[in-house]
Amino acid sequence: MAPSRPNRPRAASSFRYVPHVHKRDQDVHIDMQYAKHKVHDPLDPLEFASEPWKHCENHTNCYLGLRFDRRDEFKEELKKMDDEFKRQLQVADHKGPDDNDVGEFQHMLKEMRESNKGKKLERVIHEEERIKQTRVNFASYPGKRQMMERLKAAKVAWKEEVKEKREEYVKRVKKQQQVGQQPKYPKRWCRDQKLDLELLERVKDWNVEDELEDDTIKPKPETEYGFKACAIYFKKSDDGWQPDTHNHPKFKDGKFPNQKISVHDLIQPSSDAYTNPLSEPCGEDRLRYFHFPSNNMRWIEEAMARYYDEDSGNHSDTQVPSKKSSKAEKLLSREYWRGQLHGGAGIAGNSIAGPLPYLHWETNSRRAKMAQVIKEVTKELQAEEAQEEKRSTTTIPREETQEKPERGCLLWRKDRRAEEKLKKEIEADDKGDQTGTEKKGMFDVATKWKSAKNGKNLVRKKRCKLGTYLLALAQVADAMDYEADERLLRENLHGNPPLHIRRTLDQSYFLTLEDTSVRDKDQVVYRETREGRSFHTRNTRVVMVDQLWLWILDGNTIITSFPRRWGRNKPDPSGVHKSLRERLESTPEEEIQSVYDLALIIIDQCSRVFFDRTKPLDQRPEVMDLFASAIGTVTEHTTIAYESFWRNMEIRSMKIAQNGTNGSAKHSYLDINPGGTLLRESQDVAEELQIMLKIYNQQLHVVRDFRKILGHMNGESKNETDEVRTLIKLLRQNPSLAGDRSKTTLHQEVALPVPESTIQEANDLLELIRNRKSEIQDLEEAALQRTQQLQGLLSLKQQQASIIEAKAALARADESVKQGRAIMAFTIVTIFFLPLGFIAAFFGMNNEQINQSSWMTLNQQMKWMFSVSTAVIVVSISIAFSPWTRATLTAFVKIPIIFVLEYTGLRALWKYYIVGHGYFEEKNRERIDWIHGHRKRKEGKEAAAKKKAMEEYESVVGKDQRATFKLVDSFLHGEKEAKETKAKQRVSGKRPSLNFVNVGRRLGSGALKEEREDIEKGHTTIVEDEG
Repeated sequence: MAPSRPNRPRAASSFRYVPHVHKRDQDVHIDMQYAKHKVHDPLDPLEFASEPWKHCENHTNCYLGLRFDRRDEFKEELKKMDDEFKRQLQVADHKGPDDNDVGEFQHMLKEMRESNKGKKLERVIHEEERIKQTRVNFASYPGKRQMMERLKAAKVAWKEEVKEKREEYVKRVKKQQQVGQQPKYPKRWCRDQKLDLELLERVKDWNVEDELEDDTIKPKPETEYGFKACAIYFKKSDDGWQPDTHNHPKFKDGKFPNQKISVHDLIQPSSDAYTNPLSEPCGEDRLRYFHFPSNNMRWIEEAMARYYDEDSGNHSDTQVPSKKSSKAEKLLSREYWRGQLHGGAGIAGNSIAGPLPYLHWETNSRRAKMAQVIKEVTKELQAEEAQEEKRSTTTIPREETQEKPERGCLLWRKDRRAEEKLKKEIEADDKGDQTGTEKKGMFDVATKWKSAKNGKNLVRKKRCKLGTYLLALAQVADAMDYEADERLLRENLHGNPPLHIRRTLDQSYFLTLEDTSVRDKDQVVYRETREGRSFHTRNTRVVMVDQLWLWILDGNTIITSFPRRWGRNKPDPSGVHKSLRERLESTPEEEIQSVYDLALIIIDQCSRVFFDRTKPLDQRPEVMDLFASAIGTVTEHTTIAYESFWRNMEIRSMKIAQNGTNGSAKHSYLDINPGGTLLRESQDVAEELQIMLKIYNQQLHVVRDFRKILGHMNGESKNETDEVRTLIKLLRQNPSLAGDRSKTTLHQEVALPVPESTIQEANDLLELIRNRKSEIQDLEEAALQRTQQLQGLLSLKQQQASIIEAKAALARADESVKQGRAIMAFTIVTIFFLPLGFIAAFFGMNNEQINQSSWMTLNQQMKWMFSVSTAVIVVSISIAFSPWTRATLTAFVKIPIIFVLEYTGLRALWKYYIVGHGYFEEKNRERIDWIHGHRKRKEGKEAAAKKKAMEEYESVVGKDQRATFKLVDSFLHGEKEAKETKAKQRVSGKRPSLNFVNVGRRLGSGALKEEREDIEKGHTTIVEDEG
């Protein structure tokens, strides 16, 4: 619903807002995202809901998040707050400072005036007007009016549906309340229906028709597409350069480092009423930095002309620099800039220029939209050029005017009736769908056909009206987000000079490829961030290659240009320039000693996008971790593939050793498809890492050239090493070490154009880039190792397949020799008996001419013989060599037979009761192995019998030995133990059992009984003697 417009009254409504008293037992959702978050004293949600203007962090965002019926109240409260702040400011100004606090008082007043606390209502109204103007501007652009019309139609359809079904909803809610039944909402909703009737009552007074647009608001397209440049100023201090907020009438509200100015104002020439910030004189005590949010060469040319206070000039590639050329033309010529876009830093007069490629990222949806716009613009340009060529020619060949037919997707069907039918079904399903205005191509046909083949319903479920409205709303919001970037791309892509667009990894490396969309969707980051594989976001992302354009125009001015991500993307913690501003805000003064230190910080911030792990993730992919994860996955699958291969090889060798043949073995483990897929993925990983290495090699080249330029400014020669530079620095600081006694020995600091700390920072940055490069190189080496391992695995499979094929060929050759010998024997026999058989059969026939048989003559027999033979030969040869004959037999013989077998159940009986030859071969092989193992089984039985007899013998001998040891022990012990033993025997009433005790060599029950009696007698005699 559009916001209220102060210029024209809203339609009268019977509904009036009544503040709802929220009770703590009611489960009502309160949006707290705009509330002030306090750690020690948390804010009560009910308090925020009742008075949001007192407890919100940003009044503008909170106002836009409110319902329309509460916005007027919010504005009234903001007006009271602004009036109260202005009254306090007037009172403080009228009261004046104390005698001792004049400075603090003036500083307090300055902060109060710059804080914009008294402009809350003004900022809200300004934001409302901006939103209305943005909507009108967006609808005025080509192709956007239809999108807005679809949004309005979807909104009206949704409202009509709700009003039509309102009574049904009310009845359903009341019925559920009477029964006491609660609807089955998801658990995460945690809601009831206490306020549903109240909401449905409000729907009763809805106005279905959307409000008319305000005709007083006219389209006002923003100059330079609304882009804003960033201006950062520093001022000289005792320790270095400290932040400074510059005062300029065109700078937007903001402080260091967030001061911004529109690109249009920054490239406009100065006049009596306006002074361009680039044309302002900059003293030695100030340092300034301007940044453009896109690599638009036209902006840079205009900015350079404003800096040197010159006209725009001629910057074409055909222009040769001369003495008459302006400073801007010389600085941007091919010698110093246009010819250096592929890497390297150059110096032109007092200025240093250098383009630096670096890695960034983008969501795949935005990348696809950008690619689509580029294709459309290029296609339009080609069409215009073709029209101009046609105008210059008199005749046009007919073939060129004919459009190419659309390529079918159902290529296996010769007729296109199925495709046309599916197209009609798609159009019927999409009828009435306000958002489905895209042209339906053969991809949809293929999807429908695949669903039909899988038994799915071809009719798609209709979208609900609310879903259609929300989808259209999301499409409009997304289009409005990147509308400025889209217009910039459309109008400057093929301009003079052209816009330097963002490129994917493959586009930056394969410059001659016309379309890299397939390769872009095969990126490692794209695969690893797809839905279901990424934990913190659902947006699929790709790696992009951007360029930093940097100019150091003098000792106090820097101009840079590099693109942002497509769209406004607020907030975007991973934005390069946002991260740079945050870094400059926290940078100590002594870290920036010159303009070259600031340039090194900018270069480092662009180079560290994927290596700065201190930033919040948001949507930024952890590229190094994703590549390491992809390599780890390939490594694991490679290990599994090797283990599977060697295990199958071992199993195969065991089967060959047992069966002595490999004719029936399966060779599925030799399939190269899994290994080939892994090899392709490993090569993709290695290739992308090589492209990234190339980017960092170019960064090293640029920073190394920049370091050399700084050294030359300090008087260093080209071939000086770091040790020589350190020695020269020491000699400059202490001339006495060189033997010059005339110089004072006091420490004197030698003034150099570039501070030594800046030289050291450049060396440190070189080391950082080398470390980042080495990290990528380690991943590349790991990927290449996996590639080599997979290539070795595929080579092993190929060699094993060759060995199997060679063995099979030898077996077939032996079999062919055997068959040849058998055929030779049959041939010899046939040659010998064929004439004899023919003669015997011919003269043995019964006919009138041979044996005066009256039933048939020789001529009649000859006719029958040759006619029947000829027919059989012709049919046999036609079946063997004619496909038409085989097809006819299939249609008239095979199909009826199969039909009868299938529907009578004979085929099932055949499969169940009658087994194929493979089963019999396997059983026969098992029987043969069982027969061959007769001797082994007999030997095994004998060995088992011997082992069992030995175990029984050892058991008996062991028991005899234990009994003997017990008897000896009883003889050797004293009286006490004997008496105790006798007492125990009396108590138990049993004697010690001596069964199976063997003393001597006699065996058997009689011998055991005699031995037991002798032992008892001896034991009794010993006891009596001792007594």
